[in-house]
Parts: sequence; structure tokens; C-alpha cells
Amino acid sequence: MKLEKSQKDLLYLLLKQEEEISLTKIQSELHISRRTVYYNVNKLNEFLFGFGIDPVNNRRGEGYYLTEEQKKVIREVIEIEQSVYNLTPDERVQYLVCWLMYPKEKVFIEDIIAAFDISRNSVFNDLKVVKSAIEKYDLSLEFDLKNGYSIAGQVFGKRALLLYYLKMLLKKLSYKSIDFLNAIEVEDFYARLQRISVNMRNEYDDFNLLAIACVLNIVHFVDERFDFSILELRDLEKTDELRMIDQYFEDLNVHERLYLTIHLLGSKASSVIHIESGQKDIQLFELAQHLVELFERQTLVELSEKNELVNSLYMHFKLSMYYYQLSIQISNILLEAVKVNYESLYQLIKSICESIQDEFPFILTDSEVSYITMHFGGHQRKMRSKYYAPIRVLIVCPSGISTSTLLRKEVEDLYANVSVVAATTANNIYQYDGKVDFIVSTIDLDTNIPWIKVNAILEKEDKSKIASMISMNVETYQLNGENLNGLFSVLRKYVDEEQMENLRRDIYEYFRNGHFVVETKENNQLRLGDILTEENIVQINKNITWQEAINIASEPLLITKSITPEYVQAMIDLVEEHGAYIVLKNKIAIAHAKPEEGANRLNVSLLINRKKICFDENIGIHYLFILSSPNPRSHLQILKDISYWTNEEVNLKILLNSNIDELMNFIKKMYQ
Repeated sequence: MKLEKSQKDLLYLLLKQEEEISLTKIQSELHISRRTVYYNVNKLNEFLFGFGIDPVNNRRGEGYYLTEEQKKVIREVIEIEQSVYNLTPDERVQYLVCWLMYPKEKVFIEDIIAAFDISRNSVFNDLKVVKSAIEKYDLSLEFDLKNGYSIAGQVFGKRALLLYYLKMLLKKLSYKSIDFLNAIEVEDFYARLQRISVNMRNEYDDFNLLAIACVLNIVHFVDERFDFSILELRDLEKTDELRMIDQYFEDLNVHERLYLTIHLLGSKASSVIHIESGQKDIQLFELAQHLVELFERQTLVELSEKNELVNSLYMHFKLSMYYYQLSIQISNILLEAVKVNYESLYQLIKSICESIQDEFPFILTDSEVSYITMHFGGHQRKMRSKYYAPIRVLIVCPSGISTSTLLRKEVEDLYANVSVVAATTANNIYQYDGKVDFIVSTIDLDTNIPWIKVNAILEKEDKSKIASMISMNVETYQLNGENLNGLFSVLRKYVDEEQMENLRRDIYEYFRNGHFVVETKENNQLRLGDILTEENIVQINKNITWQEAINIASEPLLITKSITPEYVQAMIDLVEEHGAYIVLKNKIAIAHAKPEEGANRLNVSLLINRKKICFDENIGIHYLFILSSPNPRSHLQILKDISYWTNEEVNLKILLNSNIDELMNFIKKMYQ
């Protein structure tokens, strides 16, 4: 229940008192009648009872009072309760959507006013926003005089919206302060989910488990059915998740248990995927393979441990497909960070995905592209050096498999001698005591193992902190069988052993506070405008084949010996083998081959032909770039710059009749 204003005033008055306060004085302080005092005391006691707190004390002849223990617990409750009244208009909308989705009791305007302590006009404004927000999901806000307000529509849309808004709400409020939730039942469901998590080696994000428990509390009494296909049922039946759910949630109907299985699959912090048979699995696995192949062809990056990347993408696609079919809206909270920190890679992945978007069995959103980018970005790592003994690092990241994969690969990519032992949740740290040198975590930890806190996508300062931690480790490097010890090994010569542990602790605390002793530098890549010169641009107006076009476009690079004739033939062979994969949107194409096939140095040339260059009757281009890169990483920014030309908003028609000076001005303005 919620306290009305006069009841809250009484509670705050009692909290301030050092001793008993008489009935008469309460009347005087609050300007209310004797009868109202009695009424408010009764309502206040009902409120306290709901939180397991003893009622207000009343000593005959002295007055009302609260004990210090009561005050302590009540202040904690008030902190929770007041957060409901302090919600922003947007947060109130989130609350309303969740409340009205499956109301257990009738909801009228007066109930909403009392819940938020706002005006009638504010309620109507909030309901307008609710109506607009849910229409995107084919849901409607309904009202009748008998049953009040509710949200109507298809079950998938309702469930999608409920979980989406509940997660946002739980970041602001405790579940105990959300009136439409039964805190005791939420805790029961949550405890069961945690037992499953323990049995499954703590593979699940704890916040997601709490959100799922809240959803179950809201919907478990509703008789709703989900139409799973035979293939989906077969896939789910094979999961350990469903077996555990059948064990711990016997009180849920079979449809709810299947639905819960989907959510648990999406809550894993880490997982090992096994390829399953079946048409759908094959489709997703082939999609992952195709995406990796296209990435390699278009970026000239030859990926190591390719199967690992294919498997991780396959698993991600499988979950994305489930989410899409169940209308579960998934948004990547790291979307903007991915766009900023992996700008070039994100744009390239987006371009590749869009070129094969018909192969995706779900909608290709920006969030989906960002997750795929995280998989690719995380996979790019340095080869281990044989001269270095590995430094053992544990990753703690509760945000999900894509985030932990990216962070793992980023940490491994910093130094050749870094070996990430595992990526796990905070609950599982104890298993690695004595088995790792330090922990890299995205959250605060309570452990004796040395640890530092970083962002999910490493920033420059994060990399410097990790580098500093590495420099501290004993026996960091090995060369010709001799140990080149880290700083602590050197310090041990000058510091008493009994003080050594205190020194280590203080130094690690120094790093956690944002300081570092080793600074990393970011490499700035060349832009297209830096490398595409007048001499490398060829303008013609001829009917030629695509093979002739590659030869003509390659001439400036052959003259400067940036490439060899073998490189030109390799480009032609690749198109003949794989088709017109080099063709992008907006009548643009990028031809290239592998570095070892004759790429001597980083360079770019451009052929502009007023006549269309046809690959077949449906595919024709006017602009052909030739890219040479002996380094598998140095050209990614240039590829991103070229991909900008594929933007539909960029009008390239004017370039067909432009002179060389106009072309160079266009390029400089584009990349300044």
C-alpha cells in the first residue's frame, strides 16, 4: 500500500521525536482532527506491517513513539518508498506500462494519482505518452467504467514490452517498492532461478534473473499460450535450461516453462555452443560462415581461429532468432560506445550485413549490427609470442556473452603474453583464487585477488591500467630460459617480506583509483584523403569489361610498385570464383587480394568510368577502387571511408563529369 500525504506527515513527525508525542500535540503540529489522527495511525500500522515492522507504540498517558530499531528500518523503507514519488515523467510511463499490462486489480485515474502523488492533468499526459509508446507494438490502451485502464493486444507484444520496461524500471527502483509486484513471490522465483544458476555454474546475469522473476510474478496467473514450432520445441528440449526449469518450476504450465527457457538462454554470461542438426541450425551456421568469409574478402584480414568466431556468431544468431520470433526487444546498451570506439569496424560490418540482409531470419537492427561488431572486434587478437610466459587474467563481466567476448579479446590483444583464463560472473571468482595473476572487471569486487575496474569497451586509460598491472607481475617474461622479473620481484630485494603484502595491496589500490605507471598510445590510421592522390585517379568514358576495368584501375599502383602483376590477376581470380562480392551500393566497387599475393605497400587507386562497367545484366558500376594493403589492420579506416561513398545521401553523379581538381576538392571536404 501507499501512504497518503497526511499519513507520511505523521510518519516523519514520529521519526523526528526523541520521546513520546501526545495526541493533542500531533493534532496541533499537523492541523488535523483527533479522528484523523486515529485513522492515520491505523493506516500507518498497515503500511509498517507490510514490511514486517512492528506498529507504532502508544504509551497510555504519554503518547505515540517509535523505537530506535523501528526508526532504522523505517528510514530504509522510506528511501525505497520515496523513490516512487520521485520518478521522472518518462519513468512514470515505464511504471504505468508495466502496471497496466496485467493488472491484478482494477486501475482508475484516482489510483494513479495516489500512486505517484501527481495531479489529474499529469496523469492524463502520462497516459497519452503510454498510448503512443505501446502503439508501436500493436498494443492499445483501453478503458471502461467498470474495469478501468488496461493494455490489450497480442501476447508476444505484451511480454516484449513488459520485460523491456521492467528492466529499465528496476535500475531505478527496488522491486519491493513496486506496488504491482508481490515481493515475497518475486523473491521465491528469484531464489529458484539462482539455484538453477548455481547448478549451471553461474552462467547467468544476476540482474536478468531478477527481471525474469518479476515478469513471472506478474504473468504466472495468466493463462496464455505460445505457439512454438516443432523445430523450436526440439531445440529447447535439448537444453539443460529446460531440464532445470522443469525441476524447479513445476507449478508453471508448459508454455511458461518454454518461454522461461528462452529468457535463461539469453541471460548467459558465458557459454559453449555445439552445432545441432536441423534446417534452421544449418541456416544460421551457414549465415555465420558466410559473414566471416565476406569479412575476410572485403577487409583483407585473415582471421585466426576462425571456427571459434563462427560458433560464437552462430550462437548469437540463434538467440536473436528466438528473441525475434517471441517479439522480445533486445537493445545493446553499448551501441553508442561501439559506434565510437569501433567506428571503422562498425561501419564495415554494417555494410557487409546489409549486403546479405535477406539471409538474416530476423530484423537487422543497429543493436544487432553492434553485437556482431563486438564479436568481430573481440576476435581480432595478436599471435602469442614464444618469448613470453603468459600472464593469467580473469575477466569478470555480468553483461552477457557478447560483452565478455569483446572484453576478453581486447585484453588479450593488448600484450602477446596475456592469457585470459576465463570470463565469469562475480559469484564464481573463488574458483580462480591462486590460478590468476589479476582480475579485469566491469564491476566492483570483494576479493583478495588483485583486480582493477574498467569499462566494458576499453578506453585509453583502461588499457594503461592493465599495462601497469602487467608490469607489476613477478616472472613476467622469459628469454632464453632466464626470467626477467616484474617490479615486485625487484622490490622484494629492498622491502621486508612482512611489508611486501601491504605494498602490493596499496599499489593495486592505486591502480583501481585510476592511476597508472605505463601509458598506452593509440595508433591513428591513414584516411582515404591522405593516400588517394591525383596520380592514382583514372577517368575514362569507354565500354569495357569488369576484367579490363580492374587492369586499368590497377595501373597507377603498378607504376609505383605498390602491387605486383600477380596481385592484379589474384583480384580477377577472386571475382571469377566468388562472383561480384566486391560491388557495394551506389555503383561502387572495391577490388583487392590477400597481402601475400603481391601487396607491397598501403595504397589506393580509383577508376571513374562514365560508361557502366557490368558484372552481369543486373550489376553495373561507375566507380572502382583498387586497395593494396600488406598489413591486415592498417587499411580498415580507408575501407570505412570508401564505404561512406555507398551512402544514398552522397550524390556521386556529379563526379562523372568533374575534372581532377573538382574530384580532389570533393575528397578533401568529405574527410576533413
